[in-house]
Amino acid sequence: MDRVFVALRLAEWERRIIDGILGSSAEVVYMRPGSYEGLESAIAAITFRLPGEALSRASRLRFVQVPAAGVDQLDVKALAERGVTVASAKGCNARAVAEHAFALLLALAKKIVEQDNEVKRGVWRSYTEENFLVDLEGATLAVVGYGSVGREVARLAKAFGMRVLAVRKQPRPDELADFVGGLEDLPRVLSEADFVVVALPLTEETRGLIGERELRAMKKGSFLINVGRGAVVDERALYRALSEGWIAGAGLDVWWRYPPEEGWPSPLGVHKLPNVIATPHKAGWTRRAREACLRFSAENVLRFLRGEEPLNVVRPEEGY
Repeated sequence: MDRVFVALRLAEWERRIIDGILGSSAEVVYMRPGSYEGLESAIAAITFRLPGEALSRASRLRFVQVPAAGVDQLDVKALAERGVTVASAKGCNARAVAEHAFALLLALAKKIVEQDNEVKRGVWRSYTEENFLVDLEGATLAVVGYGSVGREVARLAKAFGMRVLAVRKQPRPDELADFVGGLEDLPRVLSEADFVVVALPLTEETRGLIGERELRAMKKGSFLINVGRGAVVDERALYRALSEGWIAGAGLDVWWRYPPEEGWPSPLGVHKLPNVIATPHKAGWTRRAREACLRFSAENVLRFLRGEEPLNVVRPEEGY
């Protein structure tokens, strides 16, 4: 019986999902804390990352399933050279991530965090023009990265009566967006937007895609929300944009560094700026999304074991 190595910290209910799908077709081995023992004899793995030392011993490994959309913690090209196919679970938590993006968007537009802090300090804002909140109806939303998450963001935006402009690598018309363009349209789309949601994966092409030029193209009163990957946005440029007033604010769920890295989540302190709402990469962390991601991952491994074509296979040359 083939072995499947699961390098995830899972509760019992999570293990039951995987065991229920794979238990009769494979020997499922769960990693012990800090140990990849068992990977060396596995033909498939469910994991976010594979340390080089562990991978060097995994001579039988042929399939890696990432239980989320992003595969940027794996060297997909190196795995492909070893004959290992990588698949993502993109779409499994798209609705949850989109809802979180909208939570950040609404919190910025309505100054929820700022006003909550003021009321708790005994401050009651006067009804003056400088205290106006921002309407969503009739506003323009730019969605940069129009995959499964981006489309769910657009769906929510339409419910609020927003105009949606989308940018994706391979543009094609979509009923949820008023416009879908390519990367060459990014500057114009940014210049028209009141809100910008970044939902891009991190690849060689997207790293630093949103830099000084793009941030300066945005309206002075606009907001940036990032639920894709931190490094898609240039950290120094964003810090300047927020502290110098190029844009009004940002809602960030993804970062440039993560614990235990020094300086997390932002060495420059973007998360400490008063016009930033920060969350710790939790956009997709709902019970329903977690179940969906685990279920999809186990079912996709089962497809591989049966000799079928897995879904969401990552193209090494593109990184997603």
